[in-house]
Amino acid sequence: MPSERAPETSLAPNQRLEPVHIHGVSDTSLHLCLPASRGKELTAQVWAEPHPYEDFGTEFMIYGPRTEEELGIVLSIVDESLVFARTGN
Repeated sequence: MPSERAPETSLAPNQRLEPVHIHGVSDTSLHLCLPASRGKELTAQVWAEPHPYEDFGTEFMIYGPRTEEELGIVLSIVDESLVFARTGN
């Protein structure tokens, strides 16, 4: 299992690398880590909200997609989270 680069890039800091997780089939929202400034942008655009148990200000909840177009956007946000976990950017 890969280890985290920095605790703020993981939803399970100091335990394992978990930059993102989906909530399930019926609730397709997900939690992920992003740079705080990017998460604030997505919150202002109503794609996200801060995770209620945030430790670093990098943890966000992304709303589940409702259309194919929204799915593409959410997948690109997930990709951003994976890049953040690998590089910190």
